[in-house]
Amino acid sequence: MAKIAFTKLGLKKKEEIKTFSFNDIEIEVKQYLPISEKINIIESVIRNSADDNNFANPVKVEVFMNLEIIYNYTNLTFTDKQKEDAAKLYDLLEQNGIIAEVIAKIPETEYNYLVDWTQETIDAFYNHRNSVLGILEQVSADYSNLDLNASAIQEKLANPQNMELLKNVLTKLG
Repeated sequence: MAKIAFTKLGLKKKEEIKTFSFNDIEIEVKQYLPISEKINIIESVIRNSADDNNFANPVKVEVFMNLEIIYNYTNLTFTDKQKEDAAKLYDLLEQNGIIAEVIAKIPETEYNYLVDWTQETIDAFYNHRNSVLGILEQVSADYSNLDLNASAIQEKLANPQNMELLKNVLTKLG
């Protein structure tokens, strides 16, 4: 089999854009995002959709996925203040049909890859976290933190002033 130099393929970066109008304003929608930008979207969605217990809330996944699509695939810009209240921004875009219109303009395979990869990443994270290895890693991390706390307590008790205070407290408690 003869080898062919990659440069002979003459590949060029495509920057195809589709547009739609909303209130007489033309909104551009990219047809392809580089993989590095897709990875950033997936990471942002996962980071922002985790609840307090580190569980990916499916509603938050939907909200942040759609917002990231708007931020990355369109020429719409938002202030940091507007981005602060993601739920409010999402509701405005959803109620006015912007999200649906943008998604309709993105090629189906492009959109499906992004959604599928996000879900696969979430699933892989939880599968690992709930595996024996993941549980052992968490226990090890918890133990390391406990050891640091025990060492700090030991240092404080070794201080003669702190020991005297502890004796006085115990004496007063009976």
